[in-house]
Amino acid sequence: MSDCLYWLIGRGGSIACNLNWVVTEEIKQLSREEQIIRIKSEVSNEMNASHINVSPYKELLSILSKKTDPDWRHMFITTNWDYLLQREISNLALVEKPRWLSNSHVYHINGTVENLHDNSQRSPFLLESDEPERRVQTTEANEAFDHMSIGQTFVVIGMSFECEMDKFLLASLNRIEDDMPIGSSNWFIINPNTEAMNKTAQSIKNALPRQIYTH
Repeated sequence: MSDCLYWLIGRGGSIACNLNWVVTEEIKQLSREEQIIRIKSEVSNEMNASHINVSPYKELLSILSKKTDPDWRHMFITTNWDYLLQREISNLALVEKPRWLSNSHVYHINGTVENLHDNSQRSPFLLESDEPERRVQTTEANEAFDHMSIGQTFVVIGMSFECEMDKFLLASLNRIEDDMPIGSSNWFIINPNTEAMNKTAQSIKNALPRQIYTH
């Protein structure tokens, strides 16, 4: 049985690709549905802007495809609304799933601006201001959580766990830590900002106190 490395990618991943868009105060004044419409439109447009540089994702996928040990696989989970990483995986034009990739689907646990023919299985679109009760059970969200619950090795890129939605994710993992492998998992945190990295590490350690590695 292969081991799996779970990549949790937050806003830092988007920023690395020059997608610096943020929810403005103007948008925050709108109704929830109006906010979602504006966010989907503006993030979709931003993804196709000339300044977007997806080389960090391209390089990551290239390294993983060439350097991954045969006994390991990789899975991607993101809190971002953009689908830059999913687009790059799709651009690989894979005829079949390679050994290094556990799943070619990028799990968007807070929803995505991607508009598919059928979005019924996808996670609901969640705002940072939403209450945790907005996170309903869907096929995508359930699969992502089930995969994480049995995970033992995680890499966190640019995720702070500061908004209520992300805090809820850690709280949910905390509730199962005594019964599932994630309770004794190893976490590697990638963030050039030492203060932000330490805050992320502390948040994870509070939820899963048994073991954590930071870098």
